[in-house]
Amino acid sequence: MMALPTGRWVSGILFFLLMGPATADAVEVSPLAPIPERTPWTRSYQVRQSRIHEAHTKARLLAKGLMRYQDKDVEATPNMDLYDVHFYDLVLDLNPSALVLTGLVTVEAEVTGTDISTLDLNLKDLTVTQVSAGGVVVSSSRAGEILTVTLDRTYLQGEQVSVEVAYSGNPSGNYFGWNSYGGKHLIWTLSEPYGAREWWPCKDLNTDKADSVNITVTVPDNLIVASNGLLVAETIPSPGKKTFFWQERYPIVTYLVSLTVHPYTVLHDEYYSAQGDTMPLEYYVVPDRVSEATAGFAIVPDMLTAFSAGFGEYPFVNEKYGHAHFPWGGGMEHQTLTSLHFDAYGQWIIAHELAHQWFGDLVTCADFGHIWLNEGFATWSEAYWREINESVAAYHLEMADARFLGPGTIFVEDPSNPWVIFDYDLTYRKASWIPHMLRHVLGEADFFTAVNQYLDTYAHSSATTEQFQAVFEDVSGLDLTAFFQQWIYGDYYPIYDFSWDSAPSGAGYQVSVRVEQSQALGGLFSMPLDVVVATTGGTETFVINMTEEVQWHSFHVDFPVSTVELDPDHWVLRGVNNNGATGVDDVPGAARLVGNVPNPFNPATEILFTLPADQAVGVSVYDVGGRLIKTLVDGMRFAGDNSVRWDGTDLSGRAVASGTYFARLTGSGFNQVRPMALIR
Repeated sequence: MMALPTGRWVSGILFFLLMGPATADAVEVSPLAPIPERTPWTRSYQVRQSRIHEAHTKARLLAKGLMRYQDKDVEATPNMDLYDVHFYDLVLDLNPSALVLTGLVTVEAEVTGTDISTLDLNLKDLTVTQVSAGGVVVSSSRAGEILTVTLDRTYLQGEQVSVEVAYSGNPSGNYFGWNSYGGKHLIWTLSEPYGAREWWPCKDLNTDKADSVNITVTVPDNLIVASNGLLVAETIPSPGKKTFFWQERYPIVTYLVSLTVHPYTVLHDEYYSAQGDTMPLEYYVVPDRVSEATAGFAIVPDMLTAFSAGFGEYPFVNEKYGHAHFPWGGGMEHQTLTSLHFDAYGQWIIAHELAHQWFGDLVTCADFGHIWLNEGFATWSEAYWREINESVAAYHLEMADARFLGPGTIFVEDPSNPWVIFDYDLTYRKASWIPHMLRHVLGEADFFTAVNQYLDTYAHSSATTEQFQAVFEDVSGLDLTAFFQQWIYGDYYPIYDFSWDSAPSGAGYQVSVRVEQSQALGGLFSMPLDVVVATTGGTETFVINMTEEVQWHSFHVDFPVSTVELDPDHWVLRGVNNNGATGVDDVPGAARLVGNVPNPFNPATEILFTLPADQAVGVSVYDVGGRLIKTLVDGMRFAGDNSVRWDGTDLSGRAVASGTYFARLTGSGFNQVRPMALIR
């Protein structure tokens, strides 16, 4: 038996136990008590809880004793690499009283390899009653979660293969539920990450989206079936039965194929696209939540308009968007029809799931190692919605709520473990800072151009981090290798020790800053950082490219300086120790690095400093990269006004090149820096 996880997951597991059904038995589900939305604190609490709900819902393995998948279960078999699925036809009969699903699934595929005589599908536990290929009954075999169908003949490259699998049973895993609400049956699916195989045979891989899917479901006639795409027909096959025929005509990954079944009340609204088209909005609501849903979902048309403006038109505009109530906490971004908990009406969770229609549904992570492409962008989109709907300040507040300063890589190194895939701190919180930081690194115009190009390039397909990176580099012209290595594949975050000084210079003032990366873990980060200088004449922002352990920078301003801040708007996931002004020019008798004369100079200059009393000091010269060029004084004692000469040479006595250098004066309780300009 696997031990319970420790650390931040313990509270998650305890919370998970309270959040949703843990077995496939018929269970009466009690809705969560809504959290009053009265103060910023309770709102922030709700935001966190909705994200936690979703993370833990998707990772729900407690029903199986915290079992993990095996690597072989989450990867393609060699045979799966030889064919491409074009179409699934699901014909299902659900008997909620007997807890039995009876199904006939047709898989139509094209041979992409040289030839195949068998076809592998994923299917877990359910009983296969008959298999056909090319209209002929054939044999099959099972090995773990792989169903191998012996085809009626050998199929060559480019040929079409059609396989039918008849099966039945109780999908008693974690991804299909026979539940009830208000004394009525409520049947649901939630197949992310590897759950489609628990209730229908398929090629359960993100890299092979079917071009389209038919979903035909027969249920007792008091129930309504909600699913992907458009409802084409409803028929009565026999007394007491009703059949719903849904068609999804956009490409779809297996884990997004969904069912929710209940005597729903169906609410209707409309979205008007930028092109003037009208798309239906449909909400499948449990009857006692109609008033809450009517009010809560009213924001969806505005969100669709906002996200379509930022990310490109809603990807499934020829079908629909909507919500269907189900018993799990949080939500699940099923294509064209998000599943939401009965009490999930907050704008942030609605925004999160809607954003998934672009980030996760239109473009799907190629495998769950790259899940941040789905969840990071969806979480960031909560903040983006607040910016559009409220203000830039609200955007930054939302991003501050998502900060995670802790260990672990955003890239999921063990995609066989759903608890790791849906790590709330890494996959949701820290990952949301990737688009946030890229927005600042690229700039507003290039960032949104890159987002749209990424979505256009991999529309209705799947992508990896490397493919995402390539698009952003293509748009921006930047080399983002260091960014992705340190933030996606690396641990931790930078911590900057920051100090500054200012002094009169010509008609204005020279501002000198020193930045040191002081983190003990995570290596050195390469990031652009805003330096915001507040003066009596206003505020100026300068950008420094921090790549070294220690760097000095110098800026000229026209007015006296009051404060200097490093990254005050928090565009970087970091810590900052602001040591304030290192110079104390306005305090009579204080130690002071006056500067150098002449400045600019060639080839030598005198570095001037004054000390209130006899003491040991150090005087040294550094370049803009923070590298020591020469030590001029090391522990000698001085008092009063003094100067030391630098002849423009390095430690080995060689002349240095033209450029900006920094004189540094250190002593007991002070550390001051002044820029110097050498012009040869």
